[in-house]
Amino acid sequence: MTDILATGRRVRAVGSVWQKLQQLVPAKLVTLIVAIGLWQLTAILNDHLNFYNEVLLPSPARILSAGISLWQTGQLQIHILASTVRVLEGMGFAIVLGVVLALIVTTSRVGEIIVDPIIELLRPVPSLALLPIFIVWFGIGETTKVVFITYSSVFIIFITTVEAIRNIEPVLFQAAGSLGLNRWQTYLRVTLNAALPHVMVGVRLALAMSWFLIVGAEFLAANEGLGFLINFSRVWFQIDNMLVGAVVIGLLGLASNYLLLFIESRLFTWRER
Repeated sequence: MTDILATGRRVRAVGSVWQKLQQLVPAKLVTLIVAIGLWQLTAILNDHLNFYNEVLLPSPARILSAGISLWQTGQLQIHILASTVRVLEGMGFAIVLGVVLALIVTTSRVGEIIVDPIIELLRPVPSLALLPIFIVWFGIGETTKVVFITYSSVFIIFITTVEAIRNIEPVLFQAAGSLGLNRWQTYLRVTLNAALPHVMVGVRLALAMSWFLIVGAEFLAANEGLGFLINFSRVWFQIDNMLVGAVVIGLLGLASNYLLLFIESRLFTWRER
């Protein structure tokens, strides 16, 4: 009986420690830490067993060391800033353009007839297939990268916004009419407010796509940026620097996604999840 009680106390103690640990370190972060730890452990075993080429797959410690070296020289900051500015500029234009086009399509029959077929014609065309054309049209400057990100992202925002507006409960518009709101007031007070949570989902999806596509744009037409870093390191067979660029893009995408989730939680406190 004493052993059973002692075991129960130990289990409760472990559970209490685990709860405190979860408060300090989110469970999802623990998952990443465990995955990186297993990767590093595999690399340590490989030092003794040599079952793969460590040059082709550097350990997390080597990648971290390469990242620190790039940071100390100032190169990594330049590449991060260049890619981030391009993504943010492209996303800014894409959000405005996508929402405006969605409002045109959902509020005007003529607008739908004119805009919707063009959108549906262009949407299936791969963005990377048009990148060489953008380079011919706009050169290899910043305009090409921003236009490329805008073009790639606008369709996602457009589709999610259109579906969000079309799925607004009709009773909300009836209530707006009974309260005497005119057309523009209805757009601002009802349509946009009801659609914004779904628009934010589209923005998150488009932002993830932008981090993916900026690499391709910077492969072909850039002298700085994380995509340029990856491509330059590939030419000189610097695998650790290539992975630094890839890891940083992943971290930027992860951070931007959670930042948008935080903004959603503050803006839409009325929504049940």
